[in-house]
Amino acid sequence: KQWYQRRVRGIGYRVGFSLVEKATKEEARFKENVEIVKYICKDLWQMLFRKQADNLKTNHTGTFVIQDNRFRFLTRVSQSKQYVDRGQLYLSYTCGVIRGALTNFGIPCTVTSELSVSPMCKFQISIQATS
Repeated sequence: KQWYQRRVRGIGYRVGFSLVEKATKEEARFKENVEIVKYICKDLWQMLFRKQADNLKTNHTGTFVIQDNRFRFLTRVSQSKQYVDRGQLYLSYTCGVIRGALTNFGIPCTVTSELSVSPMCKFQISIQATS
């Protein structure tokens, strides 16, 4: 199970890295982390899921939470317990996409996901302090 999640996360990472590289080729680079995460919530989310993320929260110390109330990958997955693992794979892929996108912007981070009531989910971004 964990092997699949790592593999899917790696695929998402490559997709996010490449997508941002192509999408921002003509644009000026962002300066602030908040601007970059807003770009992910609006533009990248639109490219991937045909909608913007529903909510973005931050504690202004390098932690951001993206919330999607109707996550496109989960809207057709059954809410029964046996399908929770499949939902986690979709979330792992998206964690990889977010991490790949942020890495392309030069921001080292970790991304985790939380699935409370399907299809609502949250992605927590923890930006690593640079020395």
